[in-house]
Amino acid sequence: MASFMRPSVGRYTLLPSASSCEDVSVERHSVLTSMDGRGFSVNNDEISQPLTCSNGQEHLLLRSFPAEREEAESNKKKLSTFFGVVVPVTLSMFSVILFLRLGFVVGQAGLVLSVGMFVVAYFIVGLTALSISAIATNGTVKEGGAYYMISRTLGPEFGGSIGIIFYFANIFASAVYLLGFVEALVNSFGRSVHPGSFLQDDFWWHFAYGSIVLFFCLIVCLIGAGMFAKTSFLIYLIVLIAVASSFVSFFIVHEKKNLHSGADNKRHEHGNFSYTGWSSKTFNQNLWPHFGWDYTTGEHQDLLLVFGVLFNGVTGIMAGANISGDLKKPGYAIPFGTLAASLFTFVIYILLVFFTSATCSKDLLKNNYNYIQVINKVELLVTIGAFAATLSAALSCLIGASRILQAVAKDDLLGIILRPFSKVQRNGEPLRAVLVSWFFIQIVLLIGNLNNVAVLVSMFFLLSYGVTNMACFVLKVASAPNFRPTFQYFSWQSALLGAVLCFLIMFLINYKYAALAVAVMLILFVVISLRAPPTPWGDVSQALIYHQVRKYLLRLDLRKEHVKYWRPQVLLLVSNPRSSYPLIDFVNDIKKGGLFILGHVQEGDFIEQTVRKQKSDLTTWLNFVECTEIKAFVDLTVTGNIRTGAQNLLMASGLGGMKPNTLVLGFYDHELPTDNFSRGIFRKNRFPWLRALRKDEILRSVQLQLPPLRTHPGQQTLTLKDYVGIIKDAVLMEKNVCIARHFSQLDKNSLGKEGYIDVWPMNTSMVEEGLVLGPYDFTFLLILQLSCILHMVPFWESRTKLRVMQIVETDGNDDQHQTLQKTLARLLAELRIPAEVRMIHLTEEALSQTRNADGLAPATNWYRTVNQLIKLHSSEAFVVLTGLPHPPNEENMAHQYIQNISVLSDNLPPVMMVYGTSSVVSTSL
Repeated sequence: MASFMRPSVGRYTLLPSASSCEDVSVERHSVLTSMDGRGFSVNNDEISQPLTCSNGQEHLLLRSFPAEREEAESNKKKLSTFFGVVVPVTLSMFSVILFLRLGFVVGQAGLVLSVGMFVVAYFIVGLTALSISAIATNGTVKEGGAYYMISRTLGPEFGGSIGIIFYFANIFASAVYLLGFVEALVNSFGRSVHPGSFLQDDFWWHFAYGSIVLFFCLIVCLIGAGMFAKTSFLIYLIVLIAVASSFVSFFIVHEKKNLHSGADNKRHEHGNFSYTGWSSKTFNQNLWPHFGWDYTTGEHQDLLLVFGVLFNGVTGIMAGANISGDLKKPGYAIPFGTLAASLFTFVIYILLVFFTSATCSKDLLKNNYNYIQVINKVELLVTIGAFAATLSAALSCLIGASRILQAVAKDDLLGIILRPFSKVQRNGEPLRAVLVSWFFIQIVLLIGNLNNVAVLVSMFFLLSYGVTNMACFVLKVASAPNFRPTFQYFSWQSALLGAVLCFLIMFLINYKYAALAVAVMLILFVVISLRAPPTPWGDVSQALIYHQVRKYLLRLDLRKEHVKYWRPQVLLLVSNPRSSYPLIDFVNDIKKGGLFILGHVQEGDFIEQTVRKQKSDLTTWLNFVECTEIKAFVDLTVTGNIRTGAQNLLMASGLGGMKPNTLVLGFYDHELPTDNFSRGIFRKNRFPWLRALRKDEILRSVQLQLPPLRTHPGQQTLTLKDYVGIIKDAVLMEKNVCIARHFSQLDKNSLGKEGYIDVWPMNTSMVEEGLVLGPYDFTFLLILQLSCILHMVPFWESRTKLRVMQIVETDGNDDQHQTLQKTLARLLAELRIPAEVRMIHLTEEALSQTRNADGLAPATNWYRTVNQLIKLHSSEAFVVLTGLPHPPNEENMAHQYIQNISVLSDNLPPVMMVYGTSSVVSTSL
């Protein structure tokens, strides 16, 4: 076994676990620092710990944290919340509707319905924004926006199908904005409005204008979209100036007559319309709907058709998520930037609806959708604003579409069909994806009518938003421990309501288009499912199937397990429920909706008498589970000795993918147990459908039929050797092991409101030879995960605070201590664990007393030292979690092993000693 000398800056190690080594985060990679004869050097830029695994190989701990300097340098190239989210979302929402279709909405629907439709539209968008915020703050969001979030939560089938749909949503949206640009161009300079103008305004000329502008967008993307990002703020200011001038014009322009109709209005080419200024008569005329003909399509309008056009104006909430890979802090920027931009645009729209209704005649609104320009004091400002908004939105959608296509192609969901678009060419731009996106937009421009295309855009976006809400709903109801977003202002009800409203509005607007969009999504879903591409993201369906009935249990595949949806699946070996109730109830709290099996081994020959007794005992145990309200399964087995029975339970308990991954044992000693059966039972009235008589019958039955407790030490049949052997067997089967002690002291009914859950990973900077690991091994992470899960339970969350105790050498310098504390705090922040880090100082002299003569393994004095520290600093803790030593390889060391963990846990509060064998946490989405 290789030994590592002390690193140059100092390090701290976890003793005495020998868990396997694995990357804590799927998304980050560790960096191997320089190695010489002294071991691994640790510089100021990163902290990287050497690990010695149980198989004798040395590995780096696959976890390193970049220095703040490196992070700052990388963030210089990325966008802030304002420039990366607020600006593009605002521009996308203002693009067409604000300048070119607000008159259409108010003129057709009137003030009351217009406000109502905006409220409904923003309500749907708001619910979707909450779901996006929740998903975006639960892990790192990369390129692909909605596609990335859905694929990493609902799996590749849903992700790929909705990714393609969302791609075409951006294609159609870009075409809408280009058509809006052309309409603004013709309204401002077209021959029908200005007879002396050189601009023609028939269909093919419109197509030509749109194609030219689209070609300009293509050139920008080919040269580099970074220039567009740099000019977005300027465009944003131009749009705001145009909007501000519109508000001012409502007050300073009192009346205008002889206003012309829109450029495409063939019904009233020589119309004479007026702007009345502030007028109660005008306000009353515009109060209620006056549905009529749309002069751009020649179709008679109704509420749903108008809403379909209006909704296109609020579909820009994904503009920030689409470039999530370019944001400094996407987990913060996406939720707060999206919500802020949505609130701002909603206020502007509502104010403009009110101002328009009180000043513009109904005929003007229905016959000139560009009314904001013609009533403006400085018409040029609105013209420039419309050009800037539509052009920037079109370019943004082209860029977003190419990024989505590239993300789908990179994941290889459709194989050779999309594989060519996964490559990135010059300037870091996906040129092939940009070119094919340009081609599709060019095709959509042939539709040639803004209102018709806007309805299609609304369909695609509603479908994308509906599935996004569904993804958030699924994650929430699955209750996966690793789904704990830092954005808390959402619920499964809001996500479900958002999904239902999106799909409902789709079919109400146009059931044919809606059915077509859903059919395309289902076809893509089937195609991707049949391909079954391998993906490393995990699949939330595995978490959902866990909660389903038996027919879904057959689909729960062990081969699809993923660390993101890890949950404790506990096998608790119980000798007698009479004395073990506090521990049973505690394990019920840490299972987090996971599998919980109460296992019991009945010693004896497998004969008719013992089998009959086993069936009778099973009924008693089931009654015990019912009256204690413990959500657990019961598994009793009959074998010749307890160790063999424990092996059988470890290997055979559970079903399909519901197999125990964690073994919990009580502590081995010869103390006589106490009767804790009645503690907590029937204290909570959760059986309204059961009569009190029935409760009493169950209670009496359990009390009579449960076996009596041991009355003298000689009745204990489990030997010390077999007890340690059970631990070794569980580790051999790669099960996590937890040893519980002093839980008979835990009475939840008597716990106060101020206490702690303390985590003691037993770290020090001196004991560093032999079976030692860096601080972030499987045992350390399992302790953090279990403590966090326990703290998530409402009972514990309202009464306790979570603390992580870090032992450091007192003689070390302050910089080392601060570095260690920051490193641990950063890990807790990335894992979304709300724990306080406390540094516990221990002198080098005290640490020198904690090694055996050979210096290879911690001595009993080491556990005694840790025990004293826990007693000193965790006297107010309700529960303590600490590391469990690796079980001994030789059988003659069993007594020494029990002595060590006995010394470690003597005279403490309820303590859970934990040993981890696999990864249980993830920082990826």
